[in-house]
Amino acid sequence: MRYTGANQIMFLLLCYCFYLFISYSQPITGDVDVKPYRIHLQTDPVEVLELLPGIGPIMAKKIGDFRKDHVIESPDDLIQIHGIGQKTVDQLRRLTTATPNHDAD
Repeated sequence: MRYTGANQIMFLLLCYCFYLFISYSQPITGDVDVKPYRIHLQTDPVEVLELLPGIGPIMAKKIGDFRKDHVIESPDDLIQIHGIGQKTVDQLRRLTTATPNHDAD
């Protein structure tokens, strides 16, 4: 038996797989302006503060109570809250911002 038709099908399948590999491995280009969302410690709601590492519901409530009497300008200000240490503050530096977040236009 000769499988000449099978050889052609296998060749076409191989070409198609190569085409898929090349087309899906190309980087996506365009004008995509993606900025990371940074949490503002002074203005964002307590529910959003809970998303930060090391900050649970109780600690987020403590931060909410703290900012009623104090202005939080940086994560360093959180050292004054009982239960937040330097390690947590260091983790929050890259996830927080000093300027309030506004809805995208």
